[in-house]
Amino acid sequence: MGFRASPQGLKIVEQARIRKNWTKAAPQWLQVAYTSEATLRRFWRREPIKKQTFQDICEAVNVNWQEVVEQSRPIVPDSNFVGREEAINDLNQLIAQGAKLILIQGEGGIGKTTLARYFFDTQGFDLTIKLHIAMERENIISVELVIEEWLQCYFGEEPGREFGITLDRLRRKLQSSKQKIGILIDRLETALQRGSFISQHRCYAELLRMLANPSLNSVTLLTSREQLFESSFLVEIYRLAGLSEVAWEEFFCSHQVEIDTAALKEMHHGYAGNAEAMCILANAIRLDFEGNLHAYWQENRHDLLLDPTLENLIEGQFDKLKGDYHQAYQLLCRLGCYRYQEIPTLPKGALLCLLWDVPISRRERVIKALRDRALIGWDDGGYYLHPVMQAKAKERLKEEISNEKQQSKEWLLANRAAAQFYLELYEAEKVDSEKSLKYVFEAIEHLAVMGDFEECCNVLLFQVLGADKIENLRGTANLWNNMSRFISSSEKIIDRLSGIKKSLLFIPLGTIYSEVGKNSQALKISEQILAITSQKSESEEQVTFARISAYSIAGKAYRYQGNLHKAEVACQQANKIASNSGKNYWQALAVYGLGAVYLEKNRPRKALRYFLAAAAYAKLGGITQELKRELKKLFRLLFNPQIEQIAEVQTFFQKYNQNELGDRIKKFNILWNIARCFNAMKSFEVAKKVLDLTQRLLKQEDNNQHCLLALELATYYSGKKQIQLAQECYKKALDLSVNQGEKWSRAYPLKCYANWLYTQGRYSEALAKYRQLEELLRETEFFSMQADNYYYLGITILQVNPEQQQQAHKYLKKAKKIAKEIGLVFYKSVEDKADIHYPLMNKSSSHF
Repeated sequence: MGFRASPQGLKIVEQARIRKNWTKAAPQWLQVAYTSEATLRRFWRREPIKKQTFQDICEAVNVNWQEVVEQSRPIVPDSNFVGREEAINDLNQLIAQGAKLILIQGEGGIGKTTLARYFFDTQGFDLTIKLHIAMERENIISVELVIEEWLQCYFGEEPGREFGITLDRLRRKLQSSKQKIGILIDRLETALQRGSFISQHRCYAELLRMLANPSLNSVTLLTSREQLFESSFLVEIYRLAGLSEVAWEEFFCSHQVEIDTAALKEMHHGYAGNAEAMCILANAIRLDFEGNLHAYWQENRHDLLLDPTLENLIEGQFDKLKGDYHQAYQLLCRLGCYRYQEIPTLPKGALLCLLWDVPISRRERVIKALRDRALIGWDDGGYYLHPVMQAKAKERLKEEISNEKQQSKEWLLANRAAAQFYLELYEAEKVDSEKSLKYVFEAIEHLAVMGDFEECCNVLLFQVLGADKIENLRGTANLWNNMSRFISSSEKIIDRLSGIKKSLLFIPLGTIYSEVGKNSQALKISEQILAITSQKSESEEQVTFARISAYSIAGKAYRYQGNLHKAEVACQQANKIASNSGKNYWQALAVYGLGAVYLEKNRPRKALRYFLAAAAYAKLGGITQELKRELKKLFRLLFNPQIEQIAEVQTFFQKYNQNELGDRIKKFNILWNIARCFNAMKSFEVAKKVLDLTQRLLKQEDNNQHCLLALELATYYSGKKQIQLAQECYKKALDLSVNQGEKWSRAYPLKCYANWLYTQGRYSEALAKYRQLEELLRETEFFSMQADNYYYLGITILQVNPEQQQQAHKYLKKAKKIAKEIGLVFYKSVEDKADIHYPLMNKSSSHF
């Protein structure tokens, strides 16, 4: 760290100089202090110099150096310089390898100049020569004047009459100097256009060519937002990234900012670790929000460019690019149409598709121009804009709409190109993986932004669900594995649709609303479908299927609420219409719903008949006389020994399970519920055989189904008294449910495990799970599950803490209140704690 004089200290030295009758650059002074005129001039300018030289200058005029040195603050306070230890090491390594000219490149405000200054101040340089190039091109000083000033101020040398002679004199001074000299040339990008010096300042290239000479006793650091492409000399490019989140935290702590980890993480990501943004934000948080980072971010998180200084920093980069390379500027703005959320990095094709007005042979160059200027990021094989850059790019792209009529298409064209790109990418992969389905949902986002709601609906129905086979509207793997995405996309467009197409989109939406706790909305959708279809006659098939689905949606919603009477009535109505339709698969859907209701009613034998019928309708061509005989035989076998049941069930499902992965989720749901029926009837070995068949249907991404399978295996092992295996299956189900976005998919496994813990007498563990479930069920419409949970909270508290009777009865009253409201049946009053029985609650999740 260099030393510099304080203003008061300079007055002390000035008085001592006058007493000696010396000039400010007296030869005697230079001789006694063992220093150069340039260093002495730096002393008078209050610039940092080496400690020993500083002491010698003061002692030469008989002054105590400690009275002269500035004590108030270090040159670069440690609290203001954080997180660049690796960069310092990297620069030293480049110099050790012989680098003489190093360009520190990065976006505006990233900390390039601060790093260069700190490097020269702390790495043992005796002299630092600085040139800050003007921010406006018309104000750039000619290189001839720069070199003349350097010669005169730092070396006491007069310039030559010609540029070449002056440049050579500077070269000789840098070669012969005994001092270690650092040269900083800041903001080089002002003098550059597409990586080359603009014509009126080409002589800067000559200066840099000289400074790259390996014989010089100097190192030159250049800072620039864009790269330098000059073939006449060698320059090392050092790309400077944003500061780490740890560095931001360290900086905020040292500036009296109270840390909120989540807010800090979001803020750091939003500004890509930008150093200048960090300083501006710390100051704003400290002054305007009393150091409360959380409060600041809650108020300002949706406007990353709120601070004028930050906005001007970004504006400057856009403006320069617009003037230097208009095609690259257009691409940067068009990239603002992407969201960078579900798909955080873009393949190159996503950029190329936005260059529709650039010749194919030049498109790669345009992309490279943005990379060379550090205006787009690159990570894991993909491109991206940092949030603050995306905000400005999107703003500029939209601004074009309000400027000229000719440009008003830019926003729409960019989104159209992006949507088309994602749809083509999905078609090319032809795999319904989570990654490829993200492409489809991103395409829908772009289409919705454009207002093309009809096309959004077509993509959802036919590319996501495969609605050319209309039964798929009631559920496919793509629907069950992407419920949150489907709901989000559908809700954006559903009110912009009309007629039968609106009804068709209502079907999958209503089907999955119950899974996320929106049973009231599912019931409203059922009513809307019936209202629309009552006036329609364009497509008899679509209308009929929509009406069947409307009643099935209502049945499922009532079942999830716990109103099993209304659920049964609605499902019977669906079954009646389906029976008259002559469509086997539609009847499979209807009888499946009835099976689910009877399973809820704790009538597993009756439920099993409906589930087996659903399997027959779905895959065996309907109920023929032959199949009726087979089903009757199978039903009679339910009363026979299990070994005979197993053989007959296996024979039956060998036919059912042909083409195993076709409609795998629908098959899974039927088989899983059949296994549940056998478990409920304590036919555990038969249940296990069916579960084995079920497991073969699943793919790795079928997370929810793997969870349900683990739960039913836990029931099987528990019934077989294999407690350790049951415990492992419950734990597996809980682990799988953690990543589920839908509340039912997380709540149901938690409820099953808590109830099992209770039956095992592990009351304290059960109580902890019931409390966790209570929190999860808040603001949902899983009324029967809430009642069930309140009931068990009450009786479990009495087991764990008998003295807390008041709290226990509070929960029992809550359970009774809900049960009364929705008609749940209790065998005895829930207030009779001595003899309370399990209420008839909702127990299943039936995706069909």
